[in-house]
Amino acid sequence: LWASEALCECTSCCPGIAPKLCPPPSPRPACWQPPLHGKPQLFSKTWPRWELCPPLSTAALGTLDFSLLYDQENNALHCTITKAKGLKPMDHNGLADPYVKLHLLPGASKANKLRTKTLRNTLNPTWNETLTYYGITDEDMIRKTLRISVCDEDKFRHNEFIGETRVPLKKLKANHTKTFSICLEKQLPVDKTEDKSLEERGRILISLKYSSQKQGLLVGIVRCAHLAAMDANGYSDPYLETRLPPRNKKERRAEGPSLVASALTLPSAQQEFCYEIKHGDLAKKSLEVTVWDYDIGKSNDFIGGVVLGINAKGERLKHWFDCLKNKDKRIERWHTLTSELPGAVLSD
Repeated sequence: LWASEALCECTSCCPGIAPKLCPPPSPRPACWQPPLHGKPQLFSKTWPRWELCPPLSTAALGTLDFSLLYDQENNALHCTITKAKGLKPMDHNGLADPYVKLHLLPGASKANKLRTKTLRNTLNPTWNETLTYYGITDEDMIRKTLRISVCDEDKFRHNEFIGETRVPLKKLKANHTKTFSICLEKQLPVDKTEDKSLEERGRILISLKYSSQKQGLLVGIVRCAHLAAMDANGYSDPYLETRLPPRNKKERRAEGPSLVASALTLPSAQQEFCYEIKHGDLAKKSLEVTVWDYDIGKSNDFIGGVVLGINAKGERLKHWFDCLKNKDKRIERWHTLTSELPGAVLSD
C-alpha cells in the first residue's frame, strides 16, 4: 500500500518499529521530505508516534483554526473562525469557495445553525469571523457538542461538504478562551433518534416578576435567538403570544377565557405583559409562551413554544418557583423553544 510512498527513516516517528515499515505520517512532519533520487531526506526527530498521526485521507481535507469562549454571565458561546489551510479542491479550477457552518448537537434544527461568509477561489481562507450562540446554559455546556463543518458554496448545484470536526462543550472552561488547530474529518453520522416533538426551534429569554403593587404577574420577553426559519427566503416574520389558561372547565366558567397577550416582535425587542391575578392563585397556573410566523393570506406557522409552571421540569419549573418565592424581583432565564405546541387540556 505504501510502496509508492517514500518511507520515513526517523526512528522517533515509530519507536520500536523498523524504519522501513513506517509509513510517512500525514500531515508530513518536519522529519519527512519528498525523496531525493529515491532516498528520503531527514531533518528532525521530533515527530510523535505514527498511531497518533491522522490518516492520509483525513489530512487531504485540510486544517481549521478556531477558538471558543463560553461567556457564563451572558449565557453566550462565542465561536471565532480564524482560518483554514490546505482545503480539498472542489471546483474545476482546483480551488474552492469555502464557508464554515456551525451546528449544536443534539438539536437537529435549522434554528441552531450559524455560518460564516463565503470566500471565493481559495484553499487557504482567512475569515476572522465570530459567530455567537445566545441562550447557552450550564446544562447545555454539559450535554451538547458543537459541530463545525467546512463546505464549498456552489451557485448552480447543492453546496458540497469538505470536512468537519466536533467539540464537546464540556471540554471548555467558563470565561476562558480555548484555541484549536485541527485536521478536518470526513462527515460523521448525526443521531436521528431524538424525539422530534422536542426538536429545538430557537431560544427565548423570559423575565417573570410578581408585582405586589399591580397585583399581577409581569411577563417580559427580553430576546429571541436562532428562531427556526419558516419562509422560503430562510427568514420568518415572528410574533408571540403568552397565555395563562384555566386549569379546568370549572375554573374557566369562574374566570372567563384564557388570558392572552399578543404582539408583533423582533428577536431583540423587549415586550412586557401584565396578568392581574392573586399571588396565591399563580401557583396553580401555567404560563404558555408561543412564537409564530406571520403569513399574509394563509394560516400563521407555529415556530416553537415553552410552558412554565407547576407541571414543567428542569429550568422551566425552577424559573416559576423562583418567581413565586421572590415577590417584586425580576427573574430572567433562557428557555428552549420546542416544536411541541402547548395546549391546556381542560377537565371537569
